[in-house]
Amino acid sequence: MEQNIFKNLPSDLTTNILSRLPLRTISISKCVCKPWLNLLQSHDFAKSKLKTPPALAQLTPLTSSTQCTVFQFQDEDEADVESHALRFRPIADFEIHLGNKIKRCRAQETNGLLLIHTSSVRRVSVSNPITREYINLFIPAEYVSAAYSLSFGFGVSKISEQYKIVCINADNGSDSHCVYTLGTGTWRRVEAGAASGFKFCFHAYIECNGNLHWTLEDSAEILSICAFDLDTECFSIFSAPVIEGLTEDRHAIDFRFNVLRGCLCLSYTLDDKVVIWMMKEYRVKESWTMVYHIGIDIDCGIDDCHWKLMNVYPIKLFENGDVLMFLEEKCIIYYSNKTGTLQHVCRLTEGTSEDDEASAMIFTPTPFSLKSFGVENVISF
Repeated sequence: MEQNIFKNLPSDLTTNILSRLPLRTISISKCVCKPWLNLLQSHDFAKSKLKTPPALAQLTPLTSSTQCTVFQFQDEDEADVESHALRFRPIADFEIHLGNKIKRCRAQETNGLLLIHTSSVRRVSVSNPITREYINLFIPAEYVSAAYSLSFGFGVSKISEQYKIVCINADNGSDSHCVYTLGTGTWRRVEAGAASGFKFCFHAYIECNGNLHWTLEDSAEILSICAFDLDTECFSIFSAPVIEGLTEDRHAIDFRFNVLRGCLCLSYTLDDKVVIWMMKEYRVKESWTMVYHIGIDIDCGIDDCHWKLMNVYPIKLFENGDVLMFLEEKCIIYYSNKTGTLQHVCRLTEGTSEDDEASAMIFTPTPFSLKSFGVENVISF
């Protein structure tokens, strides 16, 4: 009788082989047998070096929900954000119900999972658009203030490998916030510690060096950066770059974080310039370096374009110094380091009006199933 060698392969070797397949083939492979299904939906497989092309998640507000549409780059075999002629095709489309009359939702990504939230509702959703699953989580009233404005962070602990959601009471200088670890079923209070008395300035965050980050201000309106350690669950404060030219409109400036070449970066627009700072040594104030100060000389395709009030989010920094960026979460622009010019690449939110506060983000899809967390009430769509 002929032996089936594929059936007896060690799981690590099977993982190595399957992780080299395109995402669509991986999805089909789940139907081969139950062991493959369990493997492909596991956390271990999600941590393997999957060669999945990046995708785009777009959130559009509806009357009583938010529509999430996921687009994959048109050429799946050669997909890369390095392409200047980006084309997308929809691969998932679903609605998330967080509450009525929500003007805008945000999404944050960790290992292909999306945390979808808004600042005015005590409900968040964790979704994997590829497996067509999501989890709704409610934040208990005792963990937020009466007049709350919430900010969120989503990341994975390096030591425990647990997925954690951090909910910040953003506006009232709270002495405590709360954390939810996926798979536990409960929210926990965490002391603000070093961040006590500060006002968290904005919703955006980024994970770098095992920490989540927000900008914040003290009573003197001095800009600093708050880090939340996902292992120790402690807050700490360190210095932001010294930004010259800030005026009374500083609160209208939309600061954004990202990680470029392993370094924490801060980007914004000011006086018709795109400005990007890089912290070349983590938590070392003196290492903040302004790496880009780009003059804006293009038609961005957005009506009533006030660059000083818009947000710019770098997607990728190339070896030759070129930069691919989101503009106002509505389109992609490209900076050529050789010519020193910007160009408009594509509009992301086709079919939406200028009044729609749609948002978009790049993320890397994963076949990891939310059912792996065990105790969560996973909903399929």
